[in-house]
Amino acid sequence: MRCKAKTQLANAGRRGFTLIELLVVIAVIALLVGILLPSLVGARETARMTKCTSNLRQLAIAAGSYSNEQKGYFSSGTWDNRSLRSWGALDKAGWVADYNNGGHCIPAQLMCPSSPALSSKVLSPSVLASEMPWEPVGNERVAELINKGYNTNYCQSWYMANTDPLSVTSQARDLERRSLTRGPLRDSMIRNAATSTVPLFGDGAVKMGDLGEYVQGPEGPLPGAKGTSDGPSSFARNGSGPSVIGRQNYEDFGAVHLKGSYIASNAINHNKFTGTFVFADASAKSFNDSAKRDGRFGGAMGEKNGWRIWLYDELEGQVYGGYLSLPGVSF
Repeated sequence: MRCKAKTQLANAGRRGFTLIELLVVIAVIALLVGILLPSLVGARETARMTKCTSNLRQLAIAAGSYSNEQKGYFSSGTWDNRSLRSWGALDKAGWVADYNNGGHCIPAQLMCPSSPALSSKVLSPSVLASEMPWEPVGNERVAELINKGYNTNYCQSWYMANTDPLSVTSQARDLERRSLTRGPLRDSMIRNAATSTVPLFGDGAVKMGDLGEYVQGPEGPLPGAKGTSDGPSSFARNGSGPSVIGRQNYEDFGAVHLKGSYIASNAINHNKFTGTFVFADASAKSFNDSAKRDGRFGGAMGEKNGWRIWLYDELEGQVYGGYLSLPGVSF
């Protein structure tokens, strides 16, 4: 009898959870997950942003390595299949081809991990077939190029591709055409600005709602990032002086990190909040899309230093926008 009583007491000490206790444990676990998950997601996104900054610095180092071999030139210009804008086919010329072919880096392995874009708008069907292409590029050729490292979701600055317009009084508006510019940037041509303020690359703006900027991938269409910024796109006037070509338009650089309010305007269709630039001295800096919440780093006409000129919403005073080597607009 005594042994049986001990067995009953031992079994009683090992009884399982009641339903109420189990529900309490589940509720506590759910509460902890709810508290910790945003922190874990935030930490993951911060790590991705750090990786992006590292990638951009590696691209700037590759630009410096290339310039050491090419008499100070940072690249051979725009990476683009359109012959009026670039100096060769996608695997022959332009910064992506330069660095890949020269062994400086493989751009396709240095992609921003946070960007909604998984490729460059440069590889979209609407761009590949327009404006006297260097070569016909179909879906199979796109897949081949990407597989060989010719891909990016970063945007090159117009400066790096073109330096300055040939004439600041020219009324030509399409300054993406190489015939109207001074050609690829050379280190000696940065005369009016600190190298720490002249952008080489940055996070490309992404329009998730614009199917014309999608790239045809092996499993379907992929969002594409802007490839090269538009350059100066507005005219400026100093007092009663003549109208001249104005400052850089940086709207092709955009927010791809962290979370903000959702943007439905201009086909942006995402909630990314922060974008990063890397400059000619290989330094990098991030900016929030906060002054005008539109998913890109734009601006508007305003007054500064006696000029009626384009001013930036978020970048003013930190990213240079004037002429690099010509007299005139120098801020």
